[in-house]
Amino acid sequence: MTDATNTTLHALLDAYLRCPVEAARTELEQALRSYQTDWIRSRAGVDAPPLPAATPAAPAARPVVAKPRFPIASADLDVLKRLADGWPGTTAEVARWAWFENRELVSLEPNPAGEGPEVLRLAPLGWAAIGRMAAD
Repeated sequence: MTDATNTTLHALLDAYLRCPVEAARTELEQALRSYQTDWIRSRAGVDAPPLPAATPAAPAARPVVAKPRFPIASADLDVLKRLADGWPGTTAEVARWAWFENRELVSLEPNPAGEGPEVLRLAPLGWAAIGRMAAD
């Protein structure tokens, strides 16, 4: 495909899916290149150049998560920052938890007590919304 077609396709995917697709796109492109290289080498015969020497793999860089493309109110950003700082907010304590979940800013986990409201945890897009990286 030409660059113009690629750009249009990427814009269409981003707009249609409304989520960051860069990591998946990069992985697919790498897999395609690897497949093409293997296919060419398998059919090249004895005159094919030798494979490059294996180099130790560098640790994979963390995928960059794009910031959300929708406005987030400052009060909502404050709640996300509190969650990032370790506050165990629950669906009973956060009035707009469904808004957060629908926009993939948080994920819901069962309450550690075994019963009661679910606990909110920041998703990668939630971390990106506040400009921080998740502490693993």
